[in-house]
Amino acid sequence: MADGRWLMAIGGVALAGVTMLAQARPQPGTKLPLDQVSAQMFHVSAGKRLKPASWPSGARVAVGLSFDVDNATADLATGNLISESISRGEYGAVDGLPRILRLLDKHQLPASFFIPAVSHLLHPEMIPAIQKSGRHEIGVHGWIHEHLPSVNDAAAEQDMLNRAIDTLTKAIGKKPVGYRAPSWQFSPWTMKQVKDAG
Repeated sequence: MADGRWLMAIGGVALAGVTMLAQARPQPGTKLPLDQVSAQMFHVSAGKRLKPASWPSGARVAVGLSFDVDNATADLATGNLISESISRGEYGAVDGLPRILRLLDKHQLPASFFIPAVSHLLHPEMIPAIQKSGRHEIGVHGWIHEHLPSVNDAAAEQDMLNRAIDTLTKAIGKKPVGYRAPSWQFSPWTMKQVKDAG
């Protein structure tokens, strides 16, 4: 019995140590002066308010609909080839997107679709379906839903961006109209590369 209590005590101490280590992550932002925090926030935020003085037809609000057509690419990018994960992505391409398009058509609503190029290559039927109504726009959402901070290589990131733009341009018939970073994560090079790409 005494041995069991010792084992529990050792386990408790080990668990507490692991918890303390997990909580001891570096937090350099806690030491920044407010002017540096503000400067960094302004650098990445929209900056000025874009709300107009009045909306068309007396509306009180506007809504922009956008969809990330990732399908299985986030799993493929990380090497997660588990059937259950891939099947969720397949559902998005085969059933989810057509259902969304039918709903948008029913209400004659425009939307933006951000597509990883590999999603298009695996399901080339998606872009013609999105374009059919003439109301929607298509933007770049990476090559294979790569996690840009983990790529950590400006040349590799540039190559994926170029391949994504080229692939989607061929599929759409014109250059994509926008960009949304996969997982909304940027590297130090992302904004300049996207800006330079036009």
